[in-house]
Amino acid sequence: MLEENGSRSRVKDLEPPSPRSEWDEYRLVARDNQEEFYGNLSTITFTIRGIEVGAEKPFIIAGPCAVHSREQTLEIAKSVKEAGAEMLRGGAYKPRTSPYSFQGLGIEALEILAEACEITGLPIVTEVTDQGKVDEVGDYADVMQIGARNMQNFALLVQVGEYAAQHGKAVLLKTGPLPKLKEVLCAAEYLAVEYDRKGRIPKIILCERGINMNDGLMRNTPRPDFLTQLRRATYLPVIGDPSHSTGRRDLVREFGSEYLNAGANGLLIDVIRNNEEPYIDGVEVCDFKQGLPAAIFAGYMESIKPRTVKQK
Repeated sequence: MLEENGSRSRVKDLEPPSPRSEWDEYRLVARDNQEEFYGNLSTITFTIRGIEVGAEKPFIIAGPCAVHSREQTLEIAKSVKEAGAEMLRGGAYKPRTSPYSFQGLGIEALEILAEACEITGLPIVTEVTDQGKVDEVGDYADVMQIGARNMQNFALLVQVGEYAAQHGKAVLLKTGPLPKLKEVLCAAEYLAVEYDRKGRIPKIILCERGINMNDGLMRNTPRPDFLTQLRRATYLPVIGDPSHSTGRRDLVREFGSEYLNAGANGLLIDVIRNNEEPYIDGVEVCDFKQGLPAAIFAGYMESIKPRTVKQK
């Protein structure tokens, strides 16, 4: 149970309850295991640099898929801040299908993101790609992202969860390429166990990013229905990623709204500059085709202002 002082009471030695129940393997994140959240769609709330997550108003994480340059990142950061985004995304390390694709600027990108945070006040969301980078990314990130390819990298989940719990960070866990509900919840449980061990509430955000099945028209297949299943199964905030799930900027707004209609607590959206070219300093812009130009993003933010998250 969640205690009044903001911590979670320990599940004694993590032993299974008796008799064995349906939620046993993800007891810490299961909605049915929390009296406050049982039988409704309300969500645990927590703050990240003063930004409330899990509140009635959906929160928006926006920014470049990858940090390519200081100029690009700072311009986008200012644009999404002005449009009303609550957090800034940006990849410093990029796990790419091809070894010849841009892999990220690493520490240089993290320093650029830190500068963007200082200027705009936006908390930073960036991905941790391997165990050797946990401390480095954690020094800069407010939200440590676990990418779709690493959803079941259990050693990484444990290490990120331990670091995040110890240092008061949050974790954004993306759903894998073809995930089952149980697999997502068990991955979240790995993180929750580490928060529990430190007596902290689980600052964990789940993100539905589409499955790797498509009809040739989209990069992946968005699953707002799966997001709804996750919302019913856990009290953790669940957001949608219309950018990576569709891979097409002309579909981002449509499926962003589909995710919100499905009960999403927020969205993760790729944004590019209004005058962005496909290449920056001779390097192809990461996921250029799915990025919303800043002006279009601002217009979309205006259109979803009245939205509230379903609680029942």
